[in-house]
Amino acid sequence: MTADLDRALAALRRHLLPFLFVLYVIAYLDRVNVSFAAAGVSKDLGLNSASYGFAAGIFFLGYVLFEIPSNLILDRVGARRWIGRILLSWGVIAALMAFMTTAAQFNGLRLLLGVAEAGFFPGIILYLSQWVPENQRARTLAGFMLAIPVAGLVGGPVSAALLSMHGLLGLAGWRWLFLLEALPAIVLAFAVWRWLPNRPRQASWLQPVEADALEQVLQQESQQRQSSAGHIQGLAALWGDRRLWLLAVLYLGISTSFYGFSFWIPRFVGDALAQQSPSPALVNLLSAIPYGLAVVVMLLVGRAADRHGDKRLFVAIPLALAAVALALSIAAAGPLRLALISIATASAFSSLGPAWTIPLQFLGGQAAAGGITAINSFGNIGGFLAPFVMGRLMLRLQGDSLALAYLAVVLLLSALLALLVNRRGAMSGAVSEPVH
Repeated sequence: MTADLDRALAALRRHLLPFLFVLYVIAYLDRVNVSFAAAGVSKDLGLNSASYGFAAGIFFLGYVLFEIPSNLILDRVGARRWIGRILLSWGVIAALMAFMTTAAQFNGLRLLLGVAEAGFFPGIILYLSQWVPENQRARTLAGFMLAIPVAGLVGGPVSAALLSMHGLLGLAGWRWLFLLEALPAIVLAFAVWRWLPNRPRQASWLQPVEADALEQVLQQESQQRQSSAGHIQGLAALWGDRRLWLLAVLYLGISTSFYGFSFWIPRFVGDALAQQSPSPALVNLLSAIPYGLAVVVMLLVGRAADRHGDKRLFVAIPLALAAVALALSIAAAGPLRLALISIATASAFSSLGPAWTIPLQFLGGQAAAGGITAINSFGNIGGFLAPFVMGRLMLRLQGDSLALAYLAVVLLLSALLALLVNRRGAMSGAVSEPVH
């Protein structure tokens, strides 16, 4: 059975994970490409940094409001149908952003984009929990979430190339960016409907004995979790459980930090190298440096977390390192500041894979669908807070330094909060039963 399981996991890494990875790269790029289009959009629509930050962040209000029902529908109808629907609807709305002419339209389309994409990320996390054994999850989730820095890594050069199309057919460069970066989501929606298997036994690239071996291990792990103390299977017991809200607040801090990086990295890079007077195209290219470092660090931390077993340390330590690097960057300038921001970005992103294994240790059934989504929904409030608060801070004297200090404090508090989580997802020093 071990040989069959090993072959099943190898086939999963070859066939399923790369496809899901590409989907998330497209999703994240469509979510944050406003950071690369910020200068052109702000000029043409008459936005300042605060109004741009509000429009960038309002995406997450729609996302949070519709995420739980979206993931419950996915659990009912299957990933193939629902993920395909999500891709198609967000692709169409992202393309429509190429034709907006007012700030109100910008706000409205960003809100609708959040509604359309709601449920995608937690749906994939839930989907992978039905495919990947527990001792492989940190590295698997880290590999999947490499899509975040990879989207930033390729997003800079690709967006710079699309912005250089300014004036072609009378369209601004940022309009070409929104239009052409939306097309892959529309095309891949049909690929999902045709190709994505809901469970191992439906995968054409798995032999029957391989699928049986994989599902048997997953079933055994599920039974072990259900028999363990503190396990939650139904929705009724979920909402009063302390662990859920602890992890939700923790993810709020993590998402505040990485969306703060994602939406403002071009600004930070441009300001760090202001004395060299870099062109907008060069700034977008150099913005790939923090993401390139994050790709390497996320893989290393994910593998180390699976070997070590205590996932909380691999959440807390990277977050603390990111806080220190950002604090030091406030007093730095030029390439040193860019290097410190790159270290902070990579460290913060590397906490994601280990963090998402923790709720899977004590949630199952509908509680997994609802709990993962609740954590992600609450956490993504940070996606609204980060650009909005930082946009406000940047209107003040020494605004960039204030924004970096804000992120450093959030990261440090998140690192301390991660240490309150024990090795099985409960609060350290507290009972793991639900609150009644």
